[in-house]
Amino acid sequence: MMQHQPIARPRGEAPSTSTLWLATAPAGPHLPALSAEIETDVLVIGGGVAGLSTALHLAEAGIDAVVLEAQQPGAAATGWSGGLIAPDYIRHTPETIGPVLGRQAAERLTRMIGTSAATVFDLIARHAIACDARQDGFYTPAHTEALATNQRRYAMQWHSRGYPVEFVEAAQARRAFGVERYCGALRFAQGGSINPLAYARGLARAAAGQGARIFTDSPVLSLDREGQRWVARTAGGAVSARRLVLAANGGNAALHPALRATALPLHVVQFSTAPLAAEARAHILPDGGAFTDKVPYLFTARYDGAGRLISGYPLSFLVRGPKGHLREARRRLRQHFAGMADPQIDHIWEGVAWVNPTLLPELYELPEGALAIQACNGRGLSTNTAIGIEVAAMLATGRRDALSITPRTPSPIRMHAAAAMLPKLLMSMAYLSH
Repeated sequence: MMQHQPIARPRGEAPSTSTLWLATAPAGPHLPALSAEIETDVLVIGGGVAGLSTALHLAEAGIDAVVLEAQQPGAAATGWSGGLIAPDYIRHTPETIGPVLGRQAAERLTRMIGTSAATVFDLIARHAIACDARQDGFYTPAHTEALATNQRRYAMQWHSRGYPVEFVEAAQARRAFGVERYCGALRFAQGGSINPLAYARGLARAAAGQGARIFTDSPVLSLDREGQRWVARTAGGAVSARRLVLAANGGNAALHPALRATALPLHVVQFSTAPLAAEARAHILPDGGAFTDKVPYLFTARYDGAGRLISGYPLSFLVRGPKGHLREARRRLRQHFAGMADPQIDHIWEGVAWVNPTLLPELYELPEGALAIQACNGRGLSTNTAIGIEVAAMLATGRRDALSITPRTPSPIRMHAAAAMLPKLLMSMAYLSH
């Protein structure tokens, strides 16, 4: 586990608008920009968790892989995230997903999601990735008795399939969180949190160590099919590949026309406090863990290794500008945690979670054998790690049954420009009713 000195900004000084992770992650490996014309078996575009997991496991399988990253590993959505490792569905459960996908496909996806947190922490241990890994549980608290009743049933669905998931009753949940508003919580014992930028940098280091070639600061200017190969051109060179994996998440739309208008952005504000004093930590999440509730205007909280409380909230049309975001961050902490009368925010930044209309992870099949890993739905660190492993296994062996997600043809969202405004509109309505 990474150790950080509890350095706080002077009280009254404006918080940093860069991510906490930039201030605390170990330096990544030195990776060059593309400056030549090269060939490879598999080209992966995107150096976030999905792309790096794919490249690492391709390299481990002896497949020559090249990654093109427009900036640096983890620089975009991965490195803006809250760092939660949550092996859970957003909307569905192991039972309700059955009628949607069919029983066998549903069980495969449930298995991938249910094991995804353990997959992340095992990978971190195997490659000795210093990313403040904290496998101390992930909770989804219930704010109504009706939801608590449902979550007791959800816990049994997971538990009956062999996963360490339980329902924590109200009194224990309130003590675990230091929050009085909840009626209980679903607890995923294998979940937790990480420094997501440090994780991405560690995956890049591990992939490069296994022989994957990673080129940074190399945005793709054109992507074409030439004969039997894919050719991606950058300002400094070109990559010719037999197979192609698009793993740029929201950036996939700019790489292939079939992926335009297939995902929606959910903009969020993430923030961290100065390290909390011991007496505050004795009442707020005293046993650690991470949680994200089910309230429409959701609330989330967890610690890092230095004792900073990390939280976030979705952007709306009603909270604007740096001062407004800071006021809202402080208000939310005071609202949820008794005794936090004057919370000090040291870092506050904006991020984005790309969302599929189904709220399920998607693997899109493109012409000429290309694949696209798309949309994290707020669960990308764990699910995209697992998807990358499976895509690599499929490409290495040719076995499509290595995939827990059945690849499908992408379909654009109707009236996408208007739909892209919908998440922020819904969050504005949730803010007003909160």
